[in-house]
Amino acid sequence: MKKIFSIFIFLFCTLFTYGQVNNLQLQGIIDFDLVSAGYTGKAIHLKANSNIPDLSVYGIGVANNGNGGDGQEYLFPQMSLQSGDYLLLVRDSSVMSIYFDVCFVEFDHVLAASNAIDQNGNDAIELYKDSMVIETFGDINVDGTGTAWEYLDSWAYKDPSGSVTFSGYNWIFGGVECTIGSVTTQASSCPYPLCSSSSNVYDYNNRSFSIFPNPSNEYIKLDADYIIESIIIFNAMGQKITNFEYEDNILDVKNLPNGIYVLNSIGDKKTITQTFIKY
Repeated sequence: MKKIFSIFIFLFCTLFTYGQVNNLQLQGIIDFDLVSAGYTGKAIHLKANSNIPDLSVYGIGVANNGNGGDGQEYLFPQMSLQSGDYLLLVRDSSVMSIYFDVCFVEFDHVLAASNAIDQNGNDAIELYKDSMVIETFGDINVDGTGTAWEYLDSWAYKDPSGSVTFSGYNWIFGGVECTIGSVTTQASSCPYPLCSSSSNVYDYNNRSFSIFPNPSNEYIKLDADYIIESIIIFNAMGQKITNFEYEDNILDVKNLPNGIYVLNSIGDKKTITQTFIKY
């Protein structure tokens, strides 16, 4: 009888642990293909399910190439999160802000993690609390290439409708290499789910904005159905450019080195992105 009772207690505790919701959870695993460089498109999206007074008890580990877990490779700083907050852990925040465009504001916190975030679209991710794994995406002992959970040049997103399950959560996927050649996630064949559900994206898709001639070696005219309040330009490395002149919707690019640039047009509480080539 004592043995049966012990087994019952074990099963109850196991089911309780499996069913409980962590205060912090993985929400999205990102491996966008960006024009700046492949590594700049790597990020991890997390969600706070309750108030977290000290985030520094949590950490992230990336299990590369199915070689098992390497332990915590990134430790969060000491800061607090409110219930419902979205946190984006990125390699390059400026480049990622361009790619997410108008829905970048959906993230309440953005942290840079340098090369601690180095998943390659086939790597598992572990979320730690107090040095213990509390959630895993993927299989740390399996190279995800060719599996149902591969996210190369794409993304994975936690969603109840998903058909792939890890740690008791379902996931959906954008599709392998679906972000190649896109300037923003909205312009890709697989908009990131957080963006596709944003009210700002509707406004974005119904705005008219064009630049011409493109390519150009002297001047570019900006044509929009809204008042352009300011513009910001980044080069292909994600660096902000300042050596240009802009007046009356005419952009002087004579002083820019030849190359590919990303232009953010800001107006009517929206930011719309286009690329142009200086030759």
